[in-house]
Amino acid sequence: MSGAGTSDEALTRAVRDGDMAAFDVLYARYEVRLFAYVRRFIADRQHAEDVFQDVFMTVLRDRSFDPERGRFAAWLFTVARNRCRMAHRKGSRESRALEAMPRAEEAAQPRYAEADRVRRAMDALPEPQRQLLLLKQVAELTYREIAAVLGVAEGTIKSRLHAATSAFRAQLAKGDTP
Repeated sequence: MSGAGTSDEALTRAVRDGDMAAFDVLYARYEVRLFAYVRRFIADRQHAEDVFQDVFMTVLRDRSFDPERGRFAAWLFTVARNRCRMAHRKGSRESRALEAMPRAEEAAQPRYAEADRVRRAMDALPEPQRQLLLLKQVAELTYREIAAVLGVAEGTIKSRLHAATSAFRAQLAKGDTP
């Protein structure tokens, strides 16, 4: 099955029929975004890679996704979100969000100062707002896909995302004042 122009849902059907080339296409489409999303929740790179691979193994094993009833991206990021939450609940020290690099060393280097400022602003947000921003900006999901992941109406996502963006900007502005 050709990857270009083929929908995720058609690729999923092909994967279920044993077409590993279709799986490779899905993997290539989502590898960067999904790993970036998982990495924002799991500090330890090796642990994040394990969770990431577990999510993709779910694509092969799990038959709960119905291509007729929803979008693949929403289902995939729901699985990833749940796996990250499970890692966090297990009390894994690696699952603390956004602590991948030593902060003191980053702040000391000018090129990392902005990333540190953004990280602090994200850390200050409540978890639901942080989730929304990550799903939109890191995972690059549409409003509809985010609504499916979170199980709320699309209009609700738009208003909550607006509030989250405003709160994030306020946190950034707070970080600019001494």
